Amino acid sequence: MEWQLIALLVLGLILGLIIGAIFMAYRFRPLIKVLSDENNTQQRLMDMTRAADNAVVMSALAREVANELMERDSINYRDKFDRLFDKWTDIKKKDRTTKLAHHETITSKYPNFNSFDELGTHPHVLYAQGFGSISDDDLWDLYESMRLYDALNCELEEYWKDHGMPITEKERQHVTKYCKKLSDEKLLAHLHNAQRQYNLLKGLDALQYDNGGWLCDTQDYMICRVPDVAETRYGVYVKSMKRYGMWGLFFDDVCYESFYAADSDFNEERLDTLGIRIGLYENYYDRIHKHTSPVTAP
Repeated sequence: MEWQLIALLVLGLILGLIIGAIFMAYRFRPLIKVLSDENNTQQRLMDMTRAADNAVVMSALAREVANELMERDSINYRDKFDRLFDKWTDIKKKDRTTKLAHHETITSKYPNFNSFDELGTHPHVLYAQGFGSISDDDLWDLYESMRLYDALNCELEEYWKDHGMPITEKERQHVTKYCKKLSDEKLLAHLHNAQRQYNLLKGLDALQYDNGGWLCDTQDYMICRVPDVAETRYGVYVKSMKRYGMWGLFFDDVCYESFYAADSDFNEERLDTLGIRIGLYENYYDRIHKHTSPVTAP
């Protein structure tokens, strides 16, 4: 009988522990729920912070590549971005499985953020040097992968969309305007440089008045006279940009120099610039110059 008594005591103890555990769980259920909610909130905050940080990293890396591409050829960048926008518009219409497949294609080539970083970890490397060994096509492929990765994450990850950089019509319109202005800024710098070359050749008596209408044909520019009723105008073909422009001299009590974009027939077009420094000679270039003493016309 002793063993039966012991068994009953043990069973009673176990039942007591179970009942006590149930009572404690019920008694402290609000506290457990609070702790669970706090853990879930903390996890959400961590996920949001991680997504925000990663999205910022991608944005910074993409901006570095975009700056180099625009510096090389802003009009080419604009045209390729138009094609990227069309490509993303098509991908965005697909289902989640297709988007995940595109995402996997990119991450198989670029498994982590460091894979996108062609400049390495050095903070003081100029784009021109850091990207110097990469061709235009390879650099664009890198940029396209970065932008599609970012845009796909905006579609596939809950918190990334709040911080990422999707490919939008608004951005496409901005790219179109900005790249045109950047191209015009470079053209303006080239027109100033062409004017300097012309004045140097004129001073050396090296102009060619019988060269098919072109006064000079240098490594960088072809320059000719352009008839105009108000100004003494010169037309310029900028070889590296494959663009045309003009500068003109207007004589009054003072002489004004004006600079213009132009078509291939030297019809005046609007020159819309950004007002930034362009590195031909690291100078700021203005669209109109005013001289306190007249400039002698040829």
